[in-house]
Amino acid sequence: MEYSPNGAVPYVGRVDAGTVERVRAAGARAIHTSADLLQSFLAWSEDDLAAHERAVAVLMQAKDDAFRLIHERLRAGQSVTELDAQAVIMRQIEAAGMGAGHPVNVSFGVNAADSHYEPSPERHATLQAGECVLIDLWAQEPGRPFADVTWVGFAGQPGPEYLDAWAAVSRARDAALGRLQQGHAEQGWGALQGWMLDRAARDAMGTGWEKHFLHRTGHDLGVQIHGAGANLDDYETRDTRTLTPGLAVTIEPGTYPAQKGFGIRSEINVYLAPQGPRVTTHTQRAPFVLGQGDWARVRAAAYGEA
Repeated sequence: MEYSPNGAVPYVGRVDAGTVERVRAAGARAIHTSADLLQSFLAWSEDDLAAHERAVAVLMQAKDDAFRLIHERLRAGQSVTELDAQAVIMRQIEAAGMGAGHPVNVSFGVNAADSHYEPSPERHATLQAGECVLIDLWAQEPGRPFADVTWVGFAGQPGPEYLDAWAAVSRARDAALGRLQQGHAEQGWGALQGWMLDRAARDAMGTGWEKHFLHRTGHDLGVQIHGAGANLDDYETRDTRTLTPGLAVTIEPGTYPAQKGFGIRSEINVYLAPQGPRVTTHTQRAPFVLGQGDWARVRAAAYGEA
């Protein structure tokens, strides 16, 4: 039944308590959760995966173009707002015939410390030297699974504290992915549960930044951006659902020390292929250092190609 023992995973706890009582009174020896069974109906088709990868390509280019706009405005001594960068991304999503549901997130400075911030005409920031940039963007072809990524940058040369926080976030991201890869290599699909990757990320972050990691590590990707499959969560809930081949998840740890005026998140998408996990997005290796030097070199450094 759509039942979660002790309400551990509320997303699948849809049968009311009275119905459970009636079923037990009728003589059922046990009631088992259908959580993992239901995931089998969510598996992507080959067309779904291809559509997701097309969405990834659009987001990767749109994200680069938004960061480039910021970089070039800073170099020219011109102002740039969150809405300016957001517009670059939304135009490309719409030109590709895709949708985002609502405008994507571009956050400057302390706004990035709010993991659910959304700029608006009434509330948005102009970037100042020494501030961080966080861009979280997502898109889908109609009726197909989403792609969803987050990359970060800094207006000028970031200081040691920001770089230490970045190192903690990227370490957590890589630890969660490593736990997924190792678990599959050792035991195949069927042994890994969503909470295990969240725990791996939190344990790896360390150095005090984990206390500002205020959301789960990742979520299922589907036709709804937060899909109905297992989440990577040992924070909001303890998600005991099995990570199921044919689905996909985000891995997106972050740290948001508002008192320090910045927030950082790094997000990748991972397709749970039958033969093993496959990252479908590029992985950020360093923050974009915006407003300094040649754009090609700035981009290469962020991609780990410098």
